[in-house]
Amino acid sequence: MKTSSPKELPPPYEPPKFGFLSYLPTSWVPYAQLMRLDKPGGYYAFVFPYWIGLGYGASIALHPPTVWFLLSRAWLLSAACIFLRGAACTWNDNIDQDLDRLVARCRNRPIARGAVSTTAGHVFTATQTAVGSAAFFLLPRICILDAIPITALFALYPFGKRFTNYPQAILGFPFAFGIVLACHSIHVNPFALEPKGLLWSTIALVFANVFWTMVYDTIYAHQDREDDEKAGVKSMAVRFKESTKLLCSGLSIIIVALLATVGFLAKLGWIYYVVGVGGVMVSLGTMISAVNLTVPASCMWWFKWGFWYVGGMLLGGLLLQWSSRI
Repeated sequence: MKTSSPKELPPPYEPPKFGFLSYLPTSWVPYAQLMRLDKPGGYYAFVFPYWIGLGYGASIALHPPTVWFLLSRAWLLSAACIFLRGAACTWNDNIDQDLDRLVARCRNRPIARGAVSTTAGHVFTATQTAVGSAAFFLLPRICILDAIPITALFALYPFGKRFTNYPQAILGFPFAFGIVLACHSIHVNPFALEPKGLLWSTIALVFANVFWTMVYDTIYAHQDREDDEKAGVKSMAVRFKESTKLLCSGLSIIIVALLATVGFLAKLGWIYYVVGVGGVMVSLGTMISAVNLTVPASCMWWFKWGFWYVGGMLLGGLLLQWSSRI
């Protein structure tokens, strides 16, 4: 039987000694860890599509929303995402607990290490989903309908790692559908047939977000690529381990082309092209060229800050477009 070398042995779990979690009662810490309250990187993946959807909806609205109305919707959706992200992470940890025990970075997660039972994990998932979804009842009724496919696809995602090399594509759709929900939250129909071209511009924006998810989550997955291969976890990082940068470069070209299409079809102004499209192009190029896929810390850094560079440029372009109308 093969004996694990010391570097392969999991580090023993230690309660947090610094930061927010260190101030919580001991019994609360595992649940805060399930929500990833100490790791905001993944939160940006949830909330940025909603912010982008608000910016896009404000840019295409027949009557541009006021600053305060847009801020109120942004606050509500941002608060909901704390719990919806926590629910998705808890569900993912519960379904993946056997796989997590085989991956060095994940084996000390609360369910994998036995700090939270499987049943308690499911109850916590349901509770967070209920709390986060409550926000949608304060929005137009169609937002509740939008939330159904988002929830279903997040539930499917952890199983995707078992049957497809492209779980990042599955993950991209529930994130991207947040754009549609956000538009509906400010009473904008992003699939309206009039003005002409709006339907297709929205579809282009949704797919741009799906491909963006595929880029950043593939980079993120490189942290665990070797362990994932041993555990049998499928991902684009495993499938394209020798050509990830080439793949991400190709996807980035498609993203930029789609965003330019959004501007053309939705008749957005030059400021969107300069800040939104141009900023995204530069940010994606910088991220892909600078990230070191063999260094987990580099992958995590670009995963976290890539949202502010790529997502921030797109959001900035849309908000500037909206502000030019008011």
